[in-house]
Amino acid sequence: MVKQNKSAWHSSRAVWMGVLTVGGGLMITSTAALAAPALFAAPAQSAPAAQSAPAAQSQAKADPYPQLPEGAGKQTVIKVCGKCHSPTNVIANGQNQQGWEDTITKMAGLGASASDEEYTAILDYLVKNFPQVTSKVNMNQATKEDIEKQLGFSAKDADAIVAYRTKNGNFKTIEDVEKVPMINAMDVAARKNRMAF
Repeated sequence: MVKQNKSAWHSSRAVWMGVLTVGGGLMITSTAALAAPALFAAPAQSAPAAQSAPAAQSQAKADPYPQLPEGAGKQTVIKVCGKCHSPTNVIANGQNQQGWEDTITKMAGLGASASDEEYTAILDYLVKNFPQVTSKVNMNQATKEDIEKQLGFSAKDADAIVAYRTKNGNFKTIEDVEKVPMINAMDVAARKNRMAF
């Protein structure tokens, strides 16, 4: 169980200090110096520059991470984890509960900031949706659907991978997959432990 025991904000100095307790009595302390909240405020828009209500609602409804399964905790993962890295990094890195607890503890030690309830929601979401996986995806036999569902690539990326493989022949290494046009090499590298050739 991941539990944040103590946290305190010192608004005048914009410093966060916290103590995180993990099962077995392990405690991690973290201090982060942050920019003053006023620096993060969005600049005021004049009335003509403001978006119309329908356009704003349309943008709000668009899911920036459709490859993450819907469910309780998804928005918390996006909010908390997305501050430092793409929330989709979790897709190809399934773990058991202890593994996810260790990862969350590590992230908290590196500066991730969340309430007890948010850490619990993240843990529950990750354990449910990204369990430890023991098999790898053969990149030379995988269908578009396999690449999407098992590796978490977008439909567009999965199409590009299959099209590239069809045109250029089988992949031999992770570097071959990174050559697929319009694919982010960091997204490929994040999933390398789940790929076989």
